Amino acid sequence: MAKVASRSWVEAAKLAAPTEGSLAIHCHYAVPCHRERIEVVFGWPAARQTIANMYLPRNILRVGASAWEQIESARRRQERIQVVSGMRDPVARSISLIVFMSDFYGHVSRPLSPRAVVSPEYVVGSLQENWRLVLERREPGQTFEWLLWYLTDGFRNWFAGELGAAFGVDVLQGEFQVQEAVQRMRTPEADILIYRVEDMLPEAPGYAPLLAQANTFLGTTLTSFPIVNSSFQRRSRELSAEVRRQFWLPTDMLDAIYGEPVVQHFYHRDEILAFKKLWSARGLKGR
Repeated sequence: MAKVASRSWVEAAKLAAPTEGSLAIHCHYAVPCHRERIEVVFGWPAARQTIANMYLPRNILRVGASAWEQIESARRRQERIQVVSGMRDPVARSISLIVFMSDFYGHVSRPLSPRAVVSPEYVVGSLQENWRLVLERREPGQTFEWLLWYLTDGFRNWFAGELGAAFGVDVLQGEFQVQEAVQRMRTPEADILIYRVEDMLPEAPGYAPLLAQANTFLGTTLTSFPIVNSSFQRRSRELSAEVRRQFWLPTDMLDAIYGEPVVQHFYHRDEILAFKKLWSARGLKGR
């Protein structure tokens, strides 16, 4: 799933890959039907094309196709595939998405671009509207808006539509082990580890057990998770921090987001209540 600190895991996996004679692959959409859906949108008429720089959006399709070929090739050779996937607070993830897209994709006309003066208030309003469309399942008619909508909506359908379709697993049938800070799943062809981004923070109670699980799973000796592609390392770090301070959603929208079964699978009741309080209008006072 996009914006779940996955690049950190790729860097960690690269440390083990040469020793094991394996290949570390990073992609968000490997399953062909999802890439086909994105490709259709990228083919919309010029009037609906609002992404300024298409290199990275098209790279979603390139790396996904390459990943699928590698998965199929490993299957033919009957090699076991190790899969690492992450979950994250959906609202925090959506903030990372819109700031990242503004930074690296850019909008052709709206002030969501690295060349524009981007105000936190505008980003907050744009993301609030995006969440309305996500929860109402209404697809935007322009490419920047659509891709933001599609990636945001991944919080509730990515595990079933991507991980489930590729490897035949249902995360809801397993259990997230809080003490180990992971969910482990096995199939005849794959070993799967699912983590939560919140447990990757050094101050988190799950940090030490998650790091230990990562080392065991990947065959590494990490003392910390690599920091890669973090908003705190980019020019937009002040914008990102300010959007986090200002962002909020109405109670009914928060109830819908955090009421999704996949969210409740990975986060317990007190964590969900804390998320809802954080992103509510009253939560603004505590930031």
